[in-house]
Amino acid sequence: MLGKNLKPAVLSVLRPLTTALIRSGIHPNSLTFAGLAVSIGAAWLYGTGSLVWAAVLVLVAGVFDLLDGAVAREGARMSRYGAFLDSNVDRYAEIVVFIGILWRFQGDGATQLGAVIAITGSLMVSYTKARAEGLGEEVGGGWMQRPERVVLLALGSFFGEGGLQVVVWILALFTNVTSWQRMRLVAAAMKRREAVRDESASGVSTDPGEIEAAGH
Repeated sequence: MLGKNLKPAVLSVLRPLTTALIRSGIHPNSLTFAGLAVSIGAAWLYGTGSLVWAAVLVLVAGVFDLLDGAVAREGARMSRYGAFLDSNVDRYAEIVVFIGILWRFQGDGATQLGAVIAITGSLMVSYTKARAEGLGEEVGGGWMQRPERVVLLALGSFFGEGGLQVVVWILALFTNVTSWQRMRLVAAAMKRREAVRDESASGVSTDPGEIEAAGH
């Protein structure tokens, strides 16, 4: 997926800036809130202004989203609360951008419906990961993670309202597909864990080698 390949490359490009921010002593949480402020600016432009500049601000907000984590990791300022705050603020940042899109397309019920489905799917992608981790399961991946969503939204915006409308429906479809992908991965992982636990409790091994040996 794009996120898997793009994120390390962008972080590499941003490394000098990351180093400078660490040396300046800026707190990662400040970068998190700066990203939210930029997203609010993008939302305003989506509602009332230039889609090109809205796209630029969406990408800038995405950079802040990368920088806060990088500064926290490389500056040895990671904390559980910081991760919790970042995750929640990111959701607000996504929501406010889609509010701007909804405002722009007043009177266009189809696009507004697509935007509602898209933000629902985006939130569910994040929720399935958070809920799985709360149950002790690690889950990630899928077609439409946050980097893909940011890039696609910006790309569609560069092509005007028509491009944005197309991307809104692409996001509406594939964010929800991604959520279902993650639910299936978690279900499969839980079934494997339960099978191992039941096997251990019964003391019966289902190792293929043992079964083959028993057949001889």
